[in-house]
Amino acid sequence: MSELSDRLMSDTRFNHSSKWQSLAVTALALAGLTLLGCDRENSANPQGAVANNRQSPTPTRYAIDKSHRGTFLPSTSVIDDEGQEATLSDLVGTPVILNLWATWCGPCVEELPTLDRLAATTGGTAQVIALSQDIGDDGAGPRRFLEQHGWSTIAAWHDPDNEVGLVYGGGLPTTILFNAQGREVARVIGPMDWMSGAARTLLAEAGIGE
Repeated sequence: MSELSDRLMSDTRFNHSSKWQSLAVTALALAGLTLLGCDRENSANPQGAVANNRQSPTPTRYAIDKSHRGTFLPSTSVIDDEGQEATLSDLVGTPVILNLWATWCGPCVEELPTLDRLAATTGGTAQVIALSQDIGDDGAGPRRFLEQHGWSTIAAWHDPDNEVGLVYGGGLPTTILFNAQGREVARVIGPMDWMSGAARTLLAEAGIGE
């Protein structure tokens, strides 16, 4: 009887432990999805109508990462704004602001108006590229999405296989700043107001707006 009781108690402790471990894993997974900032459950709805009414993203919802400083532009082939194949590493010569976004990502759409205004203020001294991460699209859909919102200054490029997105961690939105030598200066994870003082400081580090 004593041996049976000990076994039952052991099984009970194991079941409780497994239950709490499962709950912990689920909680961590949900936290990870929250940090990405994009509502994948509503991917069929671009969420643009609501986000477009906001004047600028909330400043506290982004993080600046400079741990990859000096990394060269990836030699990845993507689709440019004319529907032609282009290689990112060929952009060396002028600073580049490379924004990874998707039509279904609310925080991405929230950020895009400030990036479009930034593109209008650079006067050709930098390339501001919105690189769509919409899988299964030829790039026409994201370009049309930007045009419908009146964001026509920013260059609408497309990464059909998410190759660039995977290089930079997969979180959206993510914006990477490169100097004229093609070297990474910093990356911003989350929606930033690209007309803010914090943005101007980062841009100056990349040789933009000096």
